[in-house]
Amino acid sequence: MSADRAAGHGGSGGRPLALIGTRGFGAVHLEQMAPLRESGRIRLVGVVDVAEPDPGIGAPWFPTLDALLEGAEERPEILVVATPITTHADLALAGLAAGCHLYLEKPPVPSLADHAQVLHEARRTGRSVQVGFQARGGGGATRMRELLATGALGEVRSVDAYGAWLRDRAYYARSPWAGRRRMDGRRVADGVATNPLAHAVDLALLTAGITRAADIGVITSELRRAHDIEADDTTYLRVDPVGAAGPVDPSGTMSPAPFVHAALTTTAPVQEEPWIQIRGDQGRARLEYTTDRLEIVDASGRATEERFGRESLLENLLDHLDDPAVALLSPLESTEAFTTVLEATQSGPDPRPIDAEHVTWEGEGAAAHPLVHDVEDWMTRALDAGEPFSRIGAPFADPTAIHQTDPSTLGIDTHRTTGGDAR
Repeated sequence: MSADRAAGHGGSGGRPLALIGTRGFGAVHLEQMAPLRESGRIRLVGVVDVAEPDPGIGAPWFPTLDALLEGAEERPEILVVATPITTHADLALAGLAAGCHLYLEKPPVPSLADHAQVLHEARRTGRSVQVGFQARGGGGATRMRELLATGALGEVRSVDAYGAWLRDRAYYARSPWAGRRRMDGRRVADGVATNPLAHAVDLALLTAGITRAADIGVITSELRRAHDIEADDTTYLRVDPVGAAGPVDPSGTMSPAPFVHAALTTTAPVQEEPWIQIRGDQGRARLEYTTDRLEIVDASGRATEERFGRESLLENLLDHLDDPAVALLSPLESTEAFTTVLEATQSGPDPRPIDAEHVTWEGEGAAAHPLVHDVEDWMTRALDAGEPFSRIGAPFADPTAIHQTDPSTLGIDTHRTTGGDAR
């Protein structure tokens, strides 16, 4: 980063920024903003929350975005949106209409229609929208794409995503929308694949070169739940590509992207580091995206390990605004494929409950959590086979839960929404 860039916007004390949502992940944003405020890279000119935050935040509080835009002494240039999923689209559209650039927490919006609308408004206003898929800032994510593009692992059949987490009742009771698919007539789109382990799905798609709805041929899903919630907590996904995506082969033509498989749960007995994996005929590469640790195994079975640092997506947005030649790491348009997968999970049947005989509950009260029997083993088998749980004989599976979605049937003109650049 240049000294001029580090000095902030125009040498005037940094770019004015407002945070919408100060609790939950908003509190993490406040912590991560602290060094940027201290260095003068940004100025926190206001925060928005339904409840007044601790005065120690050191910025004026407003109960709504409208109140901030009307009453703040200085209008923000950047809005960081860290609010419930149902509010993202409305806040994003209002912020863009006010001329603000956006940092929009993941998942960016709860529907493909919202994605198209926000992207259209970003292009109309010429504003930048960064989406908070923080794993994209890791050097390991870049390295994975290089390995696939250069053919270092041979012919690649799939990019896999694996996430075995443990979540208790308290996790799903932390807010009214947690574990919900709909609330008050609006789509929430919570679920293991679209919220807690959304990073795994997004990073696998990005690694495979699948970023647009038009890159996807069909999505196969099997959504299940062991918790007493509406949303899925044990899920298999397969994204079949069309031939227009993928790396350039030596002849200069586009190679078909690999399949993307995901096996995800919040019902594991212990929490593991989630990973994505490139599976090639000359080796494999597995990235633990939360630790940025990469293991590469060649055709002989020899393993090597690489570790990487991580770039802040907020700093990347600031760098991009200072110098448009600096590309955004997680621009809204590149998350269209993820939102298409989200749309497929939400427009299909509601997740079916797993029969009690396949689940053991441990803990008491708010700390109680379900364990789906041998779920990690069956997740690994599903990834190896490239098939849903039901098709490989998982005892907890239900073949009626398998659903296939053709993106062309989702009612969005994907070719219209993907052209151009939303900066």
